[in-house]
Amino acid sequence: MEIVTTVSTILSNLGSSILVALAMCVLGLCFRAGVGTSIRGGLYAGIGLAGLTVIINNATNTLTPAITAFSERLGLSATITDVGWGSSGIAFAWPGLVFTLVAILVVNAIMVVAGLVKTMWTDIWSLWHGQVLGGFVWALTGNVTIGVVAAVIYLVIGSFVADYTAKTYQDFNGMPGISVPCTVSFLGIFARPFNYLLEKIPGIRDINASPEAIRKRIGIVGELGVMGTIIGVVIGILAGYDYAAFLNLGIQIGVLMVFLPKTVSVLCDGVIPIANAVVEFVQERFGEKKEIYVAVDCAALLGHPSVMSSAVILYPLAVLLAVLLPGNGLIPIASLAVIPYWCGAVAPYLKGNVFRIVLFMLVWMIPVMLLATANADLHTLTMGSLGLADPNVVNSSFDMGGDPLGFLFIKIAGLFA
Repeated sequence: MEIVTTVSTILSNLGSSILVALAMCVLGLCFRAGVGTSIRGGLYAGIGLAGLTVIINNATNTLTPAITAFSERLGLSATITDVGWGSSGIAFAWPGLVFTLVAILVVNAIMVVAGLVKTMWTDIWSLWHGQVLGGFVWALTGNVTIGVVAAVIYLVIGSFVADYTAKTYQDFNGMPGISVPCTVSFLGIFARPFNYLLEKIPGIRDINASPEAIRKRIGIVGELGVMGTIIGVVIGILAGYDYAAFLNLGIQIGVLMVFLPKTVSVLCDGVIPIANAVVEFVQERFGEKKEIYVAVDCAALLGHPSVMSSAVILYPLAVLLAVLLPGNGLIPIASLAVIPYWCGAVAPYLKGNVFRIVLFMLVWMIPVMLLATANADLHTLTMGSLGLADPNVVNSSFDMGGDPLGFLFIKIAGLFA
């Protein structure tokens, strides 16, 4: 077990980009994609993910001060500190880390071989979501075993959800053979009936706000770079920036809108050959009916133009919703970073329609905000117990603090506390 602990520590220190590069390279070699293809695929997958991270982090770091200034101008205050993805530290600090890592990989392998799921969990990095849930359950019950069981079941459900959403994500994003087991995929389950409902409402169903339709209707203003710049300028003005600052913010958001899809194409350039090799290998040995999906990070869903168009519009709207929502105690700042990934998860089901994506996300944020508020005490207890935050300052987050499925697990675990 000491060896496993050491390996786990090394892997967690590598970061998502290197982990993805190694996983894809090893996967290619195991499924006989060829040494050159495997190395190239791994490197391009890692480079693409690193590029996405740089662009998203730059946008978040640029927008966060603007949204903070916007909040201050409105005189907003919150009783709960938004730690955003700071909660991911729980995944690598709680006592059940190693046990969960080993258990889910073994369970997933058994399920794939038995034909229960098609998703091979090669996206090791995204296991952190289940680990955080395990940490919450451990802090609540004081029992590591219950935490591990909860984490593994949570991740197993994620495998089934990845299978359910795989074909839709593959077709919409042009990435055959992949699936996305990240928690954001859960949104796809709700986005499908939401879109069905909108299709039944006269007037609403006729609103075509796809990037292509926007470009046709309003010309140059609908170009991604131009639209991003305009949105950035408007946010800067709302934040009270001077002309130089809001123009710079506009350019930064324009950079995000133009280069994000190009960076996703680099990620795809690495992942698709490996995924194709896996599919060919499996079909040669098990027949055409046997399918295997290669799990990739949810960053792979960011490439469609509607995703970031919706996300940037949602940043200020999320803050306004947080202010107006009764019972909410968290003003999203750090958690704004998760919004693009949410948009990427629902865009295929909402046909890349910016209006529908924004509408769905505003509805989705209502329970997320309320759950993040309700979960704040446990969130604070867990991070405080692990030395990740001041235990005297109440904190929470959108991603895991407001996760509906995770909250259900916490309530069930509470019966054993």
